[in-house]
Parts: sequence; C-alpha cells; structure tokens
Amino acid sequence: MKRAIDLHAIGEKIHFNDARERTNGARSEATLTLGPGNKGPGAHIHIGQEEGFKVLRGSMTMTVEGKEITLGPGDSAVVRSGEKHTFRNGSSKEGVDAEFWFAPALNCEWMLQSFGEAAMDKGGDWKYMPALPAVYALWRMRKEYRLAGMPFWLQDVMFGMGAFIARLTGAHKRWPLPKGL
Repeated sequence: MKRAIDLHAIGEKIHFNDARERTNGARSEATLTLGPGNKGPGAHIHIGQEEGFKVLRGSMTMTVEGKEITLGPGDSAVVRSGEKHTFRNGSSKEGVDAEFWFAPALNCEWMLQSFGEAAMDKGGDWKYMPALPAVYALWRMRKEYRLAGMPFWLQDVMFGMGAFIARLTGAHKRWPLPKGL
C-alpha cells in the first residue's frame, strides 16, 4: 500500500493508487487535494509523458503554454508531452479535489512519492524536503522532467554539479532509484 502524501502545512494531499502496477507502467493515477488558495507546483515540463486532470470538487486553474484554463467539477484537461504547465486551486475559499494521471507512468510517481514522504517527515511542506537528494533526483530525471523558465542547459549544469556533491556526500542514497533511471 502506498503511503498518502499529506502535506498538512500547505493543505495538499496526493494519493497514488495501484494503476502503475496494474498497467505494467503504462499509466500512473492519483487523487489530489489542494486547500483554499494553494498555488500548486511551479511551472514544469514532462518529456515523453502526458498528464491529465479531472476535477471532482471545486475549481482548478491551469496554465498551459501561457494559456489559463479553469476547470470545474466534471471538467478535464490533458497536458501534452513538452508543454510548460502549472496548476493551482482556483478558489481562496474552498478546496479542490481532482484525479490526475501520467501516461506512460515513467518515474514522476516515484519522484513525487519520494519528495512528498521527505517533506512530510520534515514538517508537511514541499520546501522542507532535503535539497541535495532532490537535486540528484532531478538531474537523474532530466530526460523526462524539467523545470520551466530555466534553460535546459543551465539545469544540466546546476543539477549536474549538485548531483556530483550529492554523490560525494552520500546524499544520493536517500531515495533508491527505480530501475532504468
């Protein structure tokens, strides 16, 4: 059973189901709750992977390639591979619940699960996860996940140097990597 990511300090919850195992890696699925006013993740890009959302309750505002889209209950959207995107709770008064998925599953579930468990252990906020293991993971995932707004070559240099330091200090061992990463 996968541990639910409960980031109580910022009002965010993520719970992955068994779709990755059931579909032999073709798809990863989760439910997401964002508390009122939650800003969601920073802009990012999935390479070789689509991400989809279906709002169950509340309002979700997505920005995809600079275009803002607001989804309400029953609405869904798909972000194609390579598209810069982010999302947030569309309300400052009520929470939003949504289903989301990645196809193919690749390693984003592993990354979110690892980062989220570390953040829970350190106080329930993404900003408390340990930097060196996170930088190492982002460097290893550079062929499938990128931060938007920073040139890829600069991410390669910065995360590459951080990954080198993580290996020197042993911080890279914090989260065992999935096969093939």
